[in-house]
Amino acid sequence: MKSTIYDWLKSGHSMVPNILLNQFHKLNVTGDEFVLILYLMTQISNSQSSNQIDHMSISLGWDQQKIFDHLNSLMDKDYLAIELVPDQNGKQSDHYTLRPLFEKLDSVFFQKEEKITAVAEDTSLVSYFEKEFGRVLSPIELEVLNNWIVTDKYPEDLIKLALKQAVLNQAFSFKYIEAILLNWQKSNVRTVHEAEKQIEQFNQKHQTRAKQADDSQYDNIEIPILRYNQKDRFNSDS
Repeated sequence: MKSTIYDWLKSGHSMVPNILLNQFHKLNVTGDEFVLILYLMTQISNSQSSNQIDHMSISLGWDQQKIFDHLNSLMDKDYLAIELVPDQNGKQSDHYTLRPLFEKLDSVFFQKEEKITAVAEDTSLVSYFEKEFGRVLSPIELEVLNNWIVTDKYPEDLIKLALKQAVLNQAFSFKYIEAILLNWQKSNVRTVHEAEKQIEQFNQKHQTRAKQADDSQYDNIEIPILRYNQKDRFNSDS
């Protein structure tokens, strides 16, 4: 009798979490390693043994050495581990587990949620930026703002001052603002008072250089020499 879709459904199916696909570019795995991850997921989700190398070889069409190489690579990347699993008789045997991979994905997911929560709670800073930019911030800009708050630990008032400096220079760019923050960080500037002092020193130096430049433009000008001549009265020799 010909198999039907219903028969295929009864044989089981596997679900791939969206986070695994969405974070694939960050996992640093090859295409073959990802296929092996999916295969191991099908075995686990269907309560099948995931320690049979010969079964893997037949199912994937790979020789056993290739499978061993990819398994070892995933273990080196801390995406795969071996754990003891008891059978029906209580006898334990080694099985591959993807628990380390999903623990990493969990941490990435919850860190992202934490960052989103931080921005949601600090709506005043978002509103401040949107008012100065004259538009709604993009998701990427919100993510950058999150990183400044959560990862880089920049004080909110210092971020606002950096934004103010960018606006004064007509530079409505997050990269420009980040460059200001990085410069302050390298100079060990941690407070608004210290930043304002550095800004004042910079402006004073800039004004001094500008004045020196204005004065120097007259250094090489040749001034005509006036000589008295009774006939022509004054002649100018340059």
